[in-house]
Amino acid sequence: MEWIWYIIAALGAGIGTGLAGLSAATVMVPILIVLCPSFAGETGAYQATAIALASDILGSAVTAYTAAMRLSASATSCWAASRSF
Repeated sequence: MEWIWYIIAALGAGIGTGLAGLSAATVMVPILIVLCPSFAGETGAYQATAIALASDILGSAVTAYTAAMRLSASATSCWAASRSF
């Protein structure tokens, strides 16, 4: 039954990241700590935070790879855009 909460946490993190630009930790950590018994105890919050931050890193890596493959953002165009403000 606990795996259902994992799926709900992942879906919530994906929706929050995609629509609002939130970190996955914003959604995943509270769900994992409160609803999953395996994250109870002294180190449960640290484990939930580590899992959420690892999913953030994986999501950022996939986004960077996709942008590099499509050549939608080069380093010079991003630098020039940041200097125009």
